[in-house]
Amino acid sequence: MKSLLTFLIAVPAVFAKPLPLDIVLNTARELDAVLIEGQQAQGIKPNAIIDDATFLRRSYLNIIGRLPTHTEARGFLEDSGDHKRTKLVDTLIDSPGFDSRLFNFWTDLLRLKTREDHHGLGWHVWLKKAVEQNMPYDKMVKTMLSADGHVAENPAVGYYLRDRGMLLDNVSNTVQVFLGQQIGCAQCHDHPFDDTTQMEYYQLAAFLGGTEYRFDGAREKIREAVGAPTMRGGGKRIGKISKKERKALGKEGKVKMAQARDLASVFRYHGRSAISDLPNKELKLPANYAYEDGEAGDVVKPGFLFGLEAKDVSPEKRRDYFANWISSPKNPYFTKTISNRLWKYAFGYGLIADPDDLSNSAKPHYPELVTYLEKAMLATDYDIKQFLRILYHTQLFQREVTTEEPAQGFSFHFQGPVLRRLNAEEIRDSFVTLASGNVDSNTNGSFEEAWEKYVTSFKFLMKTDAKELKEIDEAIDNAESQRRSMQKQVSLLRTKLRSAKESGDLASVKSIGLELRELQKGGGKKYRRKGNANQSEIVMKAKAAISRRAPSGRPDHPEMRMRASELPAPQRGGTFIAEFGGSDAEAPSSAHTQATVPQTLRLLNGIETSLLTNRRNSFAQNLKNTKSPKERLDLLFLSLYSALPTEAEKEAFLPETKTLESTATLARAILTSNRFLFVQ
Repeated sequence: MKSLLTFLIAVPAVFAKPLPLDIVLNTARELDAVLIEGQQAQGIKPNAIIDDATFLRRSYLNIIGRLPTHTEARGFLEDSGDHKRTKLVDTLIDSPGFDSRLFNFWTDLLRLKTREDHHGLGWHVWLKKAVEQNMPYDKMVKTMLSADGHVAENPAVGYYLRDRGMLLDNVSNTVQVFLGQQIGCAQCHDHPFDDTTQMEYYQLAAFLGGTEYRFDGAREKIREAVGAPTMRGGGKRIGKISKKERKALGKEGKVKMAQARDLASVFRYHGRSAISDLPNKELKLPANYAYEDGEAGDVVKPGFLFGLEAKDVSPEKRRDYFANWISSPKNPYFTKTISNRLWKYAFGYGLIADPDDLSNSAKPHYPELVTYLEKAMLATDYDIKQFLRILYHTQLFQREVTTEEPAQGFSFHFQGPVLRRLNAEEIRDSFVTLASGNVDSNTNGSFEEAWEKYVTSFKFLMKTDAKELKEIDEAIDNAESQRRSMQKQVSLLRTKLRSAKESGDLASVKSIGLELRELQKGGGKKYRRKGNANQSEIVMKAKAAISRRAPSGRPDHPEMRMRASELPAPQRGGTFIAEFGGSDAEAPSSAHTQATVPQTLRLLNGIETSLLTNRRNSFAQNLKNTKSPKERLDLLFLSLYSALPTEAEKEAFLPETKTLESTATLARAILTSNRFLFVQ
């Protein structure tokens, strides 16, 4: 029997992807054997193997993040062929739904904000492609951590721009996400629970100390347009020169400086979308530093932490060195962290209890299994899809869930997967499936379309000549003048409205209020229409690149015909996903599955639930076309529970499916049941 590990040790070769099925299955058996051996040593008995219906529902929800359609459910349950469970797992892993659920995992862990300036959109598009193309995990991390330049040229730079101006916070998040270490406390003082000191924290951050949030290409473009000398090594900002240098410029030089400052408005948002490395920029200890190994204001040299060695690393190579070290197989935490996170992703709880704090987490019950997982990840060459494929083919994945909730922070024995509640995206996407069928292949092309529009506009802007650049600048100045004029009108009307209210002039309050609302609703559109009509082709081509926000587009499909992964991340407050604990993207892995009363009310009366009884959707149409109460009950159970009703359930619920109305009422009740809301 050859497993992935033993085969690669014996033969130094790399498999074509996907891995051969026999290698995957044998590796999964070895993994099960390591777990069972550890359990036997501690007197732990594994749970029994689940039936087909439970396996079906669990596989769909855990692998692709939605319920199967009633057709998919019936097809699997009626299949009498051999190895149908193995075939189902591989079919789901190769489906678009696998990418959909995995993308939601990354957006939560990495705190993606799609709507955050241009870099949020660019990073969203880049990350989604990385998932769809199954980019190796180490390459994905290294690409993000070594990225620099403008986001239009390198969207992976969005990782750093996500924390623009918060370098030290970015360092904390990077170490937590990719190394499973909590060192944030050491940003302000020596860590109270481990050996990390504040000095070590700053020494690690010093690798990124030269990071500057600016776009040097804009400065060069402006200098070119006004005929100023090219930028010297120091890269001084236009206008940021000494009095002596200013005096030496002469009249012509001062005119060019004024022109340059005026043209800077064309690129005013580009500094928010680019980073560069300044070799001469250094990180210093904070003003309140209080330890004997340094003094406040001292320059910090890159140092050692978690096995990182930094000897004679030149300033311009520090960030690349940092990225290579984080993503290295020799890093003591990199492989262990991602393999543990994916174990939790598949089975509901970390093999090491806290994936974000490995060092201070309780010791795992099965350290041999932790080591095996690391080796398996290395053997797959950080292929996330193939690694998860191994986990989903284990016997552990087919065992009954453990209903006892793991004590948070303590190790778990994994007699079976952990009983868990559906997360926000899984509930919503299951509703979408009920309403619209299998829509896993439906994509929201508006993101990529908007991004391509911005990139095209950026490239055009960077190729403009001096005359075109000045024309664009004049259009910006005119638009700004119109905006200020409108703001002034709004301010005057608000003053009048306040005076009318104070004097009790109700007629004036009404008329001024109407005028104010009309101005606020239609005024902006009026100015935009007027501005667009007067703008030249040059200005229109550059418009996307000079705007603060990325251009918006219309999705290819209505929202309830797309998976959650096709929506902006995170979802705004009040949306279904936000209501049910979706990530707020403020901290890594901030999504939760805590139940609330408003959630129950929304399941009973919300828009999403009401769509299920809308005559135009798939679920309602299928119910309408059924001819008998038995067929309705079968459809209801297959659609919501992925199982056919038992004899006892038929006896209990057949009276409730005599009419379409009573069947709809039963469906609403099922949607709030634990059987529906939990993965068994």
